[in-house]
This record gives sequence, C-alpha cells and structure tokens, in this order.
Amino acid sequence: MKRAITLEKEDKLFIQVYHIGYSKQGEGCVFLLYTDNGRVLYSMAIDCYEENQCNITDEILKKWKLENKLDMFIWTHAHDDHSVGVDKIIEKYCTKDSIICMENVFPIKTECSEICQKNIQYIQGLNYRKKVKNKWHINPLVHFPDILDNRQFNGENDIQRIIVQCVSPFSEIGGMQVGTVDHNKSSIACIVKVEMKNNNINFLFSGDMERHTIEGLIEAYEEYGDVIPCVYNYIKIPHHGSENAANLIEFLKLEDGRKSQFASTSVFVNKNLPRKKVLQAYENVVEQIACTSNINVPQYGFGVVCLSFDLSLKKLKTNLYGTAEYVHYN
Repeated sequence: MKRAITLEKEDKLFIQVYHIGYSKQGEGCVFLLYTDNGRVLYSMAIDCYEENQCNITDEILKKWKLENKLDMFIWTHAHDDHSVGVDKIIEKYCTKDSIICMENVFPIKTECSEICQKNIQYIQGLNYRKKVKNKWHINPLVHFPDILDNRQFNGENDIQRIIVQCVSPFSEIGGMQVGTVDHNKSSIACIVKVEMKNNNINFLFSGDMERHTIEGLIEAYEEYGDVIPCVYNYIKIPHHGSENAANLIEFLKLEDGRKSQFASTSVFVNKNLPRKKVLQAYENVVEQIACTSNINVPQYGFGVVCLSFDLSLKKLKTNLYGTAEYVHYN
C-alpha cells in the first residue's frame, strides 16, 4: 500500500476528468487529482483507443508528464473499441507499483480479437518468470464490491481519501458464463469517491456495464446504500448510450429529487449509438450531458469532454474539444 500523502491547509486541489471519443468508435477516460502548481497526486486511466495513429489518452498522459507514474490503469473489457493501444499505455505509463485491473480474459484469450490477444500476451509477459518482489500488481478477478484502491491524505486540507470501488461485474453474472462469452457482462465499472471533511465528490466510470449487471446493482443498493451513491458529480454513460444499459437511469432515481451533475457519452456509429431516447431519459436525472461527437448535426470525429472540479471553491468548469458538443433534447 502506498504511503499517505500529506497536504497543507492552503494547498488548492483540483480534479480533471477527460472522456475521449473517436470518429466511429472507441473511448477512454483519464482521472487526475492535482494541486494548483501542477503536482499530480493521483492518476488513473481507463481503456484507450487509437485511430489513424492518434491515441488521445497517450497525449493527455504525456502532457501531464506521467511516464512511469500512473497509479491505476483499468482495462474494462476485451472489445476493440476499448482496447487499441492498451499495451502501449501500460508500457509507457505504468510500473510494477501501478495497479492494473482487467477483465479475466486469460482463460479465453484465443476467443478474443487479435488486438485484445496482443494486449493479453503483453500483460501476461509482465510477470513471466519474475520473483514475487518484482511482480506487477495485475488483478484480473475484480468484481463488486471490491475496493480497488484506497489512498489516504494527511494534514489540515479538506480532502481525506480517495476510494476506487468496483461496482461491476457481479461474479454471479460475469463470472458464471457458459458458451460464447459476453464481454459486456464482465465489463469493469468503478466508482471514484473523493471523501472531503464536509462532503463527498463521486464519479462513476461505467465501462460497458449492461442491463443484468445494473439490475444487480439496483438490488445491492438496499444492502450497500450507505457506501454506493446514486447521485454523482460525473457519470460516464455506459455502453455508448444504448438501450441495453438504459436501466442505469432507474438506479440514478433511487434518491428522489436529486440530479447528478454531469454525464457524457461516446459514439458507436455502426450501432447507431447513442440512442436519442436514452439521452432524453438521462436528462431527467442529470443536469447536463455532452457527447464526444456532435450528434445533433451529426459531426463525427475526435472529441474530448473535459471537466475541471475546483475542490476549494466547489465549482465545476467544462471544456469541450474537437467534435464534442452538449446534448439538449427536453
């Protein structure tokens, strides 16, 4: 476990979230906690993609000078639109001290695409013939309600800790499949809870979690409601805004009257995602929504939804780059 970080009361803290999308398919996310002088205190990347030799996740991590410094990398599941360049990101930005979480695809490697097989082979090789003290922290067996990371902060600053908690898959859903494997049932989703002295700031990175998993999450809320929030400052909408994951909206309604602050989706053009009626329904539970492509025109391309949270002032600022655009229907 990494040592607690000591902060002074006057340290001003910010969170930056990037949701990255590409022209036809593909997405990734980056989460950063940093000080006003640019010192990164915690860093996490989730999935990545590459199109025309452009990997925006790589560009963002390079901009923040995170070579060999990434705290956590999550490869949510072995579908190509979440996987191109995963091996490069791990090689360039992770070390054996990084936490690497992934779907348990080692037993079914040959059933995956060539791109995903390449990632699996690379990750397997990281611990090949390594002594225990030199082994990488690779976890292919995560499931609800595992704590993936728990970072403590000392001192007089308002922040107390960051908890990364797995909310998908459920072992009895994703881990009990027979026949052809549905990777969406095994997709990793996580909550990042930033615990402050007077309030929490919550982020939901949902991967491609799907209907059955979300049903399990709704049922589990009765038991784990005190630790699983259903109102968020940011939500990465699951499965590119498909109907198969739209019941997340029911989960977000469990705390009546309170809307989540911001949500974003990416596109999967060949499957006509996101669905307009799904995003319309999200407007009932989220204050503002954006998409990495301008689906109003439509204009598809490289887009980044960037959110900056000022933890001192408790303010959110949004910036949209490339083809990213806000979504308004209601």
